[in-house]
Amino acid sequence: MHQYTTEEIIKGIADRKDRIIDYVYTFYYEDIRKMIMVNSGSSEDARDIFQEALFVIYQKIILDDLTLKCHFKTYLYSICRLLWLRILRKRIYSTGTADGLADLNPSQFTIGTTAEAGQQIFTKHFNELSENCRKILDLYFRNVSFSEINEIMGYKNLQIARDKCYRCKKTLYKRINNNPEFKKLKDEIYLAG
Repeated sequence: MHQYTTEEIIKGIADRKDRIIDYVYTFYYEDIRKMIMVNSGSSEDARDIFQEALFVIYQKIILDDLTLKCHFKTYLYSICRLLWLRILRKRIYSTGTADGLADLNPSQFTIGTTAEAGQQIFTKHFNELSENCRKILDLYFRNVSFSEINEIMGYKNLQIARDKCYRCKKTLYKRINNNPEFKKLKDEIYLAG
């Protein structure tokens, strides 16, 4: 296959040339996919990020008459990396509710190449919870319904199961977020973006 220069790629994207888009996918997608997979992402995340990055580049070409002083692959990779870090930050800092607990799960605390350290912090604080909290959260993390949790734990009604789960998640979340090592991991991700 013909090797395109950065200028040819930019012009091809601006003109929406299929052969250029195919070239970009063929030669650059796999590196982006690997980067995202290594940093707690999925193949679907990689496809989404790659598409979004191409759209960002297209907009910059159309609106700003983009000229690069680096290779196109370097530019594309850096945009994908920044987009992915933004998503990782959102996963860490925002869990979808005002109290920040709705989507609390162990993978939320494993960040990219620091996944092992994040998992160790999570495990340390999880193990420090009461036996009841550990059992409730273990069931919750395995997507067991609240009605089943209620039955297993022997609570009088469903609301008690929800309340106990909420309190246990809140305790775990606070302990992890107050851990200096976890704060350092979050800062590393934030500064990398």
